[in-house]
Amino acid sequence: MPVPQPTPEPPRQLIRDRVYSQIREEILKGQLEPGEKINDADLTTWLRVSRTPIREALAMLAVDGLIEMEPNRYTRVPDRSADSYRRAAEYMQMIRAFVLEHLDRIPDDALRVAREHMADLLPRLLEHDRGAKMTFDDEFGALAAQIDNPLITEAEQRVRSQAQFHLQHLDAAINWDNIISHARTLTRGE
Repeated sequence: MPVPQPTPEPPRQLIRDRVYSQIREEILKGQLEPGEKINDADLTTWLRVSRTPIREALAMLAVDGLIEMEPNRYTRVPDRSADSYRRAAEYMQMIRAFVLEHLDRIPDDALRVAREHMADLLPRLLEHDRGAKMTFDDEFGALAAQIDNPLITEAEQRVRSQAQFHLQHLDAAINWDNIISHARTLTRGE
């Protein structure tokens, strides 16, 4: 009988990165609301980690624009803004254009799957479904990561976080024509 081979361990994740992901998720879901003050002690109790990874994660979230920090005064979730959404959406538009220009750098299987997902998503985008818009952003984010340029990947992730956060502002104006055009271009494979 052959000896079983060990299964590969999943990649290790820094505690800071896990904390960052959990706090980011709660901000984007609205569990941590705009204007809400963030207390390190509450986060250490909730996440069961020391203050160091909490502070490192909060600093990363501040760079993403999902946390505002004023030393010795406050750490809080910023207010949503239609203007902030517009700025982030313009940047996302540039990144999507870059991705569409470099589809040849994406592995064939990943590109095929992305095209299938986008074809399924397109009817909802045509109906101006905001949830579909967030999925659309995530799909393009996955493609950007496949291009294998860490600078693009990092910028895309940070700006996508801002766009998804500020998209929830009631006056956030979505450029549906551009989004639908990018979705169709990816689906058709032009």
